[in-house]
Amino acid sequence: MPHRLSDLFRKNREWAAGHTAEDPDFFQRLSQQQDPDYLWIGCSDTRFPATDIVGMAPVRLFVHPQSGNLVPHHI
Repeated sequence: MPHRLSDLFRKNREWAAGHTAEDPDFFQRLSQQQDPDYLWIGCSDTRFPATDIVGMAPVRLFVHPQSGNLVPHHI
């Protein structure tokens, strides 16, 4: 069943509140960082976020999702 847009916004607020409760400086630190150590080229499968399955913060891993794990030669 598709989510309403209001559900997505609510879940985003809950996600942000959870991160802030666990680490009050999380978003402040995140706003000052963008220097990923790795490029992750993977399937655009939405079931498993790449940062979660490798246990890395979003700023440490640049994710480039590809349909079917196909990597064109020009990348």
